Amino acid sequence: MHEGEKINKRLCKFFIEIFEFTDEQLAAIDCQIPMTQEIYDSILDCCMELGTAADDLFYRMLLEYPDFLSVYAQKIEDEVNEKYADIDIPESSPEELDAGWEDLCQRIREKYGEDAI
Repeated sequence: MHEGEKINKRLCKFFIEIFEFTDEQLAAIDCQIPMTQEIYDSILDCCMELGTAADDLFYRMLLEYPDFLSVYAQKIEDEVNEKYADIDIPESSPEELDAGWEDLCQRIREKYGEDAI
């Protein structure tokens, strides 16, 4: 990636954070105030709405706050189970879960380097 592309990418990330996130979210992202589950959830929700433009922040939040991620994931699972209670979703085997985790880690390493996770 050329230097100009890197600068444009950083500038784009800066504008996305400034204009798409609240002051409270930004303060928590920058560790100026403690991250809470509520703020964390709102940041991830916003990242998902923004799509790939917010990938860096999204992955950073996943890595920096695994405890909040567990709660967030459980909420999503509970909502899906409630909304689609009549659909039987098969359980994944431990091997399938491990393979999925390894695939996710590999994609993160490919995008952000070997030290990313």
